[in-house]
Amino acid sequence: MSEVGAVQIPVYNRSNPALWFIMCESTFKLAVPKPITESVTKFNYVASHLPPEVASLVRDILMNPDATDPYTHLKTELINRSGESSQQEIRQLLSGEELGTRKPSELLRNMKCRAETLKVPETFMLELFLQRLPTTVQTILAAVADITLDKAAEISDRILEVTPVPMEIHAVNKNNSNFMEEKLLSEIEKLNARIDKLEFSRSRSTYLQKLLPDTLKSIGI
Repeated sequence: MSEVGAVQIPVYNRSNPALWFIMCESTFKLAVPKPITESVTKFNYVASHLPPEVASLVRDILMNPDATDPYTHLKTELINRSGESSQQEIRQLLSGEELGTRKPSELLRNMKCRAETLKVPETFMLELFLQRLPTTVQTILAAVADITLDKAAEISDRILEVTPVPMEIHAVNKNNSNFMEEKLLSEIEKLNARIDKLEFSRSRSTYLQKLLPDTLKSIGI
C-alpha cells in the first residue's frame, strides 16, 4: 500500500500520449520504497488514470490484457489509436474549409487558426491543405521538391494570380483540368523564354560596352 500511495500519475495528455507515457515511466522509477517494474502493476496504474473517452479507444485491451506484457501492449496500442483518432478529429474539424474565392494563403491561415489547439503536424496539415486546392495547382506543387506548408501557400497564390484562364474552385472534369494545366504551363514557358531573351540582351550589351573602348582605341579615336 505504501507503494500505491507514493505514486502520482500525471494528468493524461490528449495531444501527446507518447510524452504522457514517458512521464508515467519516470514516476514509476521514483516510486517508494522501490521502483515499479512489473508490467501488470504499471498497466493497472495507467488504466486507472485514463479519461473515459480515451479508455474507450482501447476497451478491448483493457477488457483482455496481454498475458505477457500488458503495459507495453496497452502503451503501443493507445499511442497508435490516439494518432488515428486525432487525424479523424482534425479532418472533421477542417471538413468545412474550402478555398472558395479566397487566396490559398488566407485559407491556410484559417485552417491553422481552427486547428491550433490540436497541434497538427505540418506534414498532415500540408496534405489537408493541398486537397483543397484546384487540381492544376496540386499538379504543379507536386513537382516542387522539399515544399513546406507556407511555401505551398505562397506558390499557390502566385499561380492563381497569373493563371490566364478562370480556374474552377470545385470539382472539374478531367478534360478541362488538362486544358487549364496545358495553358498554364504554356504561359510559364513563354515567361521563361522572355527571361532568357532579356538575360541574353543584357549580356550582349555588357559585351559591347567592354568592346567599344578597345575598338575606338585601335582606330586612333
